[in-house]
Amino acid sequence: MKRFIMLASLGVLLCVALFTASLAQTPSGPSMVLPESFFDFKEVDEGKVVEHTFKVLNKGNQPLEIRKVNPG
Repeated sequence: MKRFIMLASLGVLLCVALFTASLAQTPSGPSMVLPESFFDFKEVDEGKVVEHTFKVLNKGNQPLEIRKVNPG
């Protein structure tokens, strides 16, 4: 009987610890995700204008504000 109580207590303690850890890992606020972090145009003729559109996703729970962009 003591063994059962110890195992049950250990199981409850483990469940509480896992639940608490999962709450701690939930991000709050905006979370920017770039499915494509770079793009290579390969060879481009001199003077030719090229462009590429990057998708920016917000996986967070608040609005994402992009205030400044620095092209590389």
